[in-house]
Amino acid sequence: MTYDLVDHRELFETYGGTGDLIERNARMASKIGLDVTRGIYDPDHHWMWGKIQNWIRFFGVDPSSWEVSETGGTAWISKRPFHDLQGLEKNMPAMPQKCEVEEWFKPVIRNIKEVYDSFDVVFIGAVEGPLTDAFTYADMTLFCQAIYDAPELVDRLVEVCGAFSQYIAEVFAENPSAPLMFMGEDVAGSSGPIFSPQFIRQKALPIWKKIAKPIKDKGFKFLYHTDGKAEKILPIVVDEFGADGFNPIERNGCNDIFAIREKYPRTLLFGNVCCEVTLPFGSLQDVERETLELVERIGPQGGILIGSSSEVHDLIPAENALRMYQTVHKYGHYPIGAGPS
Repeated sequence: MTYDLVDHRELFETYGGTGDLIERNARMASKIGLDVTRGIYDPDHHWMWGKIQNWIRFFGVDPSSWEVSETGGTAWISKRPFHDLQGLEKNMPAMPQKCEVEEWFKPVIRNIKEVYDSFDVVFIGAVEGPLTDAFTYADMTLFCQAIYDAPELVDRLVEVCGAFSQYIAEVFAENPSAPLMFMGEDVAGSSGPIFSPQFIRQKALPIWKKIAKPIKDKGFKFLYHTDGKAEKILPIVVDEFGADGFNPIERNGCNDIFAIREKYPRTLLFGNVCCEVTLPFGSLQDVERETLELVERIGPQGGILIGSSSEVHDLIPAENALRMYQTVHKYGHYPIGAGPS
């Protein structure tokens, strides 16, 4: 099967047709050959805007004190109401209320399920990891300073952000669009973990387990996402946390998907066609070759959903993305091993 996060204007405008935003996303996914996805692409608003809106709605932050800037296909928080630890302490987010989260999220996820089901596309639920949400709120530099100089602020930030994700997971477990949920917790870069394994175990792992519990209690699969080189944190993610799947498995010296499969044969794998080199700059043949490697070497064992190594972004030619999905559907049938000569 194919899986991806698609934030590609040309694909959206070409294949999304008309209708509301959710319907256009679902139609696009169906037409380009995407079996499973998460996230709703809005070409007019970067996803960072949605994060700020959640903080305004559920954390009680002042909307006039936050701004997001966009350029070159990315976005960042360009205005916060604080610049140092003293300011952060005065602007800590309030604890969210589950009843308010449920009132908002339940009709949203039910509508998404109905629309995506009508297009025969699986929509996976997703929550933000507590560390990622916390360091995004504070700014990474200030967050790292707080680890040493104001650990009580780190604890509070992670607690508040974790509670919000836990409430989302609890509502999703009772109103699932699919029996799977992602947690996006970006704790690694191209050279390895951003935080020490000890810090992750102490500050994040207990909250991860709270977030995953309602999903696991339903017998659903809980999936873990981090960009970057994840080798040193996978023992925590898989063995200690018990994640059922891993995404996006970046290439280019970051991760070896074949070594990961060998070490964790029961872990679901998502992605791995390189979105930094092969998809944006490779030929159709390059894309097909890299996709077929996954089909032929891992496909026979099952437990892989093939897509990009992070996302299908605007630098990727539309035809390359389409060739990736077409290759999976053309050759990803059992018995596997009948690729082109």
